[in-house]
Amino acid sequence: MSYCRIQNMEVSSKMKGYLDRIHSKVELGNYLAIAISSVPLIQLFSERVRPHKLIKNIGEYDWEEFGQAMRSVHEITRVEVNTIADEARLFSNSKESKFWKCVYEATR
Repeated sequence: MSYCRIQNMEVSSKMKGYLDRIHSKVELGNYLAIAISSVPLIQLFSERVRPHKLIKNIGEYDWEEFGQAMRSVHEITRVEVNTIADEARLFSNSKESKFWKCVYEATR
């Protein structure tokens, strides 16, 4: 997933809304499968994020770990996260859109 390297992206209010939606879906789904990982990308979805938080670096390894974790959650949760990511990638700016495309691809 080399296209998924993301550096220095600030979380907008809109992105925070999408992250909150995913957070609530993950909480309702199989939360344990994601919570066991300490990858920064997983932490982004497992805690509430404030707007304007700077995401410094998400590397290819993080996306691989995220994809593996998402494959271990209940299918309904994964599909819900994928649906939110699909919507977010269509309605976000360039860096955020790239981020959401990576989430979308990792949850397919």
